[in-house]
Amino acid sequence: MKIGIIGLGKVGSAFLEACETVAALQVVSVKAGRSPESAARLCGKDGLLVTADNAGVLSTADVVLLTVPDGQIAAVAADLAAAVAASGLQEKVSRKVCLHCSGSLGLEPLAALSVLGIHCGSLHPLQSFAGGRAVFQGIGMAVDGDQEAQQAACFLATELQAHPFSVPASERCAYHAAACFCSNYLVTLTAIAQQLLARWTPDQVTALQVLLPLLDGTVKNLHQRQLARAALTGPIARGDAGTVAGHLQVLPEELQSVYRELALQTVALAEANGSIDQAAAAKMQGLLRG
Repeated sequence: MKIGIIGLGKVGSAFLEACETVAALQVVSVKAGRSPESAARLCGKDGLLVTADNAGVLSTADVVLLTVPDGQIAAVAADLAAAVAASGLQEKVSRKVCLHCSGSLGLEPLAALSVLGIHCGSLHPLQSFAGGRAVFQGIGMAVDGDQEAQQAACFLATELQAHPFSVPASERCAYHAAACFCSNYLVTLTAIAQQLLARWTPDQVTALQVLLPLLDGTVKNLHQRQLARAALTGPIARGDAGTVAGHLQVLPEELQSVYRELALQTVALAEANGSIDQAAAAKMQGLLRG
């Protein structure tokens, strides 16, 4: 499969690097970025076309990944469609595949390309790309699109040793919210814990280092469970209302609502696990709703 990439940020660069290790996936063309240094670096790769022309990327590849920010996908797709029409390449590019890599968007941003007969879809890696070498092996990838686009997306994902699964356009926002809970909000919660713990450590850097083994242990426990809730420990899992009441007494006002809402969700998990009964759950809920 010949692949083109438009957008060489963290996600596009990760795909480029990963595809280089798979014989069945050949990145043949990329849209040159704003950095002359990055363009020069890419020009050293054998058989790779580095161009400022989006239509050139599409004409040389079987599958094009649009790895630009979500807010730019529709504009890039429209510009690409206009360039194809202006250059008379419609017949050459029809039946090719174009996949955006947004987790939350449907296929509407690619409508201009669909009109040209290009098979449109999406391929979203369920992974964090904060820096460093990205890992695709074993991760999930959400796919959508017409039949040909989904087939191409599933092939690409499988060759990268990822696990493709279908998420239709109508449910993309809910899917993306699930990803945000697991990744983004985990960072937020860890930052809150770091802020609180820094009171007893030399600095916030040390506070995070102290917390990371706890976080790693929790993730390890999750790996050993089929349901996330089964890894639950702590005062709510034990029905220890006294400890929870103590937390509420000492937490600063700005963290009260966050704690209470998370704790209420945790009570539901503990009751579902059977570690507390209905009466204990009701008592805890009354305390949290105050």
